Amino acid sequence: MQVEEINATMLGLAEKMRRDGYSENTINTTKWVIGHFEERCTAAGVTDVTVPVIAEFVKTHYGIDYYSPALPMQTVMRRPLMILLEFYESGNFCKSHQHGSMTDVPLAHEAFYLRYREFVNSLANSQKSKERKLWVMSNYLSYLSDRSVSDIGASSQRDVHEYLASLTDFAVSTRRCVATILREALDWTNAEGMTEFSGRQALPVLRKEPRTRILSYYTEDEVRRTLAAVDTETRRGKLAYFAISLMAHLGLRAGDVINLKLGDIDWQNDAINIVQQKTGTPLTLPLVDEVKFPLIDYLKNARHGSRNEEYVLVTCYAPYTRFHHTSSLYGFVSRYMDKAGIGVKDRHHGPHALRHSLATGLMQKNVPLSAISNILGHSNTRTTEVYLAVDTSHLAELSLEVPDVL
Repeated sequence: MQVEEINATMLGLAEKMRRDGYSENTINTTKWVIGHFEERCTAAGVTDVTVPVIAEFVKTHYGIDYYSPALPMQTVMRRPLMILLEFYESGNFCKSHQHGSMTDVPLAHEAFYLRYREFVNSLANSQKSKERKLWVMSNYLSYLSDRSVSDIGASSQRDVHEYLASLTDFAVSTRRCVATILREALDWTNAEGMTEFSGRQALPVLRKEPRTRILSYYTEDEVRRTLAAVDTETRRGKLAYFAISLMAHLGLRAGDVINLKLGDIDWQNDAINIVQQKTGTPLTLPLVDEVKFPLIDYLKNARHGSRNEEYVLVTCYAPYTRFHHTSSLYGFVSRYMDKAGIGVKDRHHGPHALRHSLATGLMQKNVPLSAISNILGHSNTRTTEVYLAVDTSHLAELSLEVPDVL
């Protein structure tokens, strides 16, 4: 972007923000920061707007580390210039700038990161998968930078191993995901001649026999207490109550919850008809009262108008879009379990735990395995049998008959 293009880009950005529902106060703050930046660039004779130029500006005039703001207000002050560049490049901008944004990448690795981002964007993956890959890479590059490794080609397999070992705050499943993404990325760097080793050399794929998992389970009382902890007098509370009800009473996966559309609701027959995101197979579930009434309350009293009008769940804050990630649902479940005083030690406490709990509760009520498979959308009852590992009263159903040898 040229400095002379800033004003026109800013006006287009402001109009986009207005259409997305941002307040005039937020828009005016954005225009003020961009205007100040344009004025300083002109005074200093700067012609090209780049990330390093913006980083220098916010450091000099606001005392902010552009790549690692320490306070929320510092994030607010750098955001207008971040979204200005994004809007110039794509006609759109990110709603938030958390993990994996380009601006979290050390300067020394910026050129490589841009090349990697171009590669990731060329993949036929979902947007969520692409963002996850970029987040992993930005974290890894920050780790290398902290170790004074300023070139991806100078990194070693030991760097890879020690980076993964440093992720002690992450869940085991998250570390596995990071390792998989890093393996694929390093396979690409090796094929492009940027690293001497491949991802599979650094992180060999080890095959092992699958084991039966012991799944987390919550009693009906614990689920009721979780729902009772939600403040349904607020918009956010009505949204959370409905989302949790879908998972607790119908066993919907989190991905299917955020992808639920108004057209999936069959009001006449009290049914919900979806195509499962995970399997691509159709699923019809009854619109039970425990879900129907929270849904009506949410639609009538809490749901904002949105440009993603076809989706049931819409964010509670501007620009009022559909949910693109399931992390908010995890936050709902985790927050209200904690508020209800439910002990979650050694138990998963996210959306899938509610799905497990529904299945186990049905088994304890002697509902046939085939019926539970239909409710959960499993194509094979063998998939559902994993829930019997929790339901000790029905474990005998999996045992083999011992022949009479006497």
